[in-house]
Amino acid sequence: MGEITDRKLVRATLEYFEKQIAGYGVENAIVITDTNEVYRCVGDKNGVTSILELGNKLRGASVTHNHPIGSSNEYSFSGDDINLFMKYNLKVLRGIDEKFVYELNRNALDIDDMFSVIDTDEFSSRHNKVIEKAEQLGIGYRRWKRG
Repeated sequence: MGEITDRKLVRATLEYFEKQIAGYGVENAIVITDTNEVYRCVGDKNGVTSILELGNKLRGASVTHNHPIGSSNEYSFSGDDINLFMKYNLKVLRGIDEKFVYELNRNALDIDDMFSVIDTDEFSSRHNKVIEKAEQLGIGYRRWKRG
């Protein structure tokens, strides 16, 4: 697709593609490699396994992807998402669905507070689990409502 070099431009590019892929019925991933190549991978309703075909090009990459309405996304990252982030030492992994945008990054201090038992709802259970996992792994994790 092209090359991206500036860090702010990488983030802006990921956000640009998120707006495009957010409503798709299957998962799409946009990958900006450490060597500034840009790839788009297309999967099915619950995953983008084709991203693994990039192999070592994923090392140090910045990635975003969508979770389609009706998928098994639980409004946060799946275990497979977290494993991809860790295995390939991604700089950032972002996700978007119909309600939220979420991000894993390499700054362990950049992490959301857990929802209390009183504030827990259908959208916070998986979110709390990802916060716990991020704390264990020493990585950052944030989620915010789509604006």
